[in-house]
Amino acid sequence: MNVTESKAESSCAMTEMVWKQEYLGEKIAFAMTATILNILSFPVTIVMNVLVIMAVKTRPRLQSNYNILLACLAGTDLLVGAASQPSYIVGQIYVIKGISLSEYCRYHKLTNLLVLCPIFASVLHLTLISIERFVAMKYTFRYITIVTGLRLKIAVVSSWVFAFCPVILRSLSEKLEFISSVVAVMVLFLNILLILFCHLSVYFVTRRHEKQIKSEQVSPQAAADFAKEKKALKTTRIIIMALLVCLFPLFMYVFLWFAFSKSSSYTGNVIILSHPVFIWLSSLNSLCNPIIYCYRNKMFRKACKELLRMKCTNFNEE
Repeated sequence: MNVTESKAESSCAMTEMVWKQEYLGEKIAFAMTATILNILSFPVTIVMNVLVIMAVKTRPRLQSNYNILLACLAGTDLLVGAASQPSYIVGQIYVIKGISLSEYCRYHKLTNLLVLCPIFASVLHLTLISIERFVAMKYTFRYITIVTGLRLKIAVVSSWVFAFCPVILRSLSEKLEFISSVVAVMVLFLNILLILFCHLSVYFVTRRHEKQIKSEQVSPQAAADFAKEKKALKTTRIIIMALLVCLFPLFMYVFLWFAFSKSSSYTGNVIILSHPVFIWLSSLNSLCNPIIYCYRNKMFRKACKELLRMKCTNFNEE
């Protein structure tokens, strides 16, 4: 084994111990399970997220700053369905056909970046959405001057650039791999703190506004606007919770991998081999998000149904 292969395998989910012939049945079983689950889910993920993006693009009533950011988040989920999951399916087919460990580890390194970049981009977009909700709830009268179209565009483009920075740095030099990983973890941690700060701050602001509405004479329009903003805030929280729920199994896998990677027990090796299924579970978030948008927003639901009906009609006519 050369130096390049050893480096690839050192960062690989699999090891020589679990790649042995005696674990061939388990390895193929997990690979087939992950392949089938991805094949079933990725077309739906693509269709649902395309519908969300098209709904915002073609329906002026849906083109609020909040919905535009949701459409941008749908763009990150679309990348998962269109690139991450198909590439992972190809990788698992290679495993079923009998790919070598060194080849698998090289391919795993590539697909890992395709999986992690959209997740990183999703977290950055959720930070933008949380900040937008924070400004909408706390600085209601200054919202129009603070959250402008140009600033939204700059923020979204910056999020995509930051999300792909680790890939860009690693492609320039292998020496930058550790630095890019550290920077990515720091940025991710700062974004999580910022999301928590925004939602905690907005929680207290919301409580104060609710007390004012109950104790003071507030116009019906002002009360309706507040209820609308509060509903959008709740949707954001559901999206964040869905992301955490989908990523939790992956975090558990990483913990178990560290615990059992040096072990030679059957249980530990089977847990390591289950890697493809845990990756699929994390990709489920990209399918959950558009369902949440449609469930929480009647206009989104109506627009998506109209677009889907229109596409089906055009297809039948052809």
